[in-house]
Amino acid sequence: MDLFGLPALEVVERLRRHVDLRPNEHDDGFTAGDLHLALWRPFAADDDPDEEQGHFFQSILLARPGYDDTPAEAAARHAAGGQPGY
Repeated sequence: MDLFGLPALEVVERLRRHVDLRPNEHDDGFTAGDLHLALWRPFAADDDPDEEQGHFFQSILLARPGYDDTPAEAAARHAAGGQPGY
């Protein structure tokens, strides 16, 4: 799927068929926490396809489990045989 070429709401619709994707509270992005996936755009312009900054996602974060662990959580993950996230 073209995450940057499709309108943001179409990307969200398609991804929601497979994952729990939720809108962010403080911006116009979306996050699938279980996948460590975040989609971002600076503002929503869903009704204006000519407004590329708000109609399409501009950045995507994909991280491995543990990416946002605290040092204590990373140590616990490592002690349990896993890889630390950072």
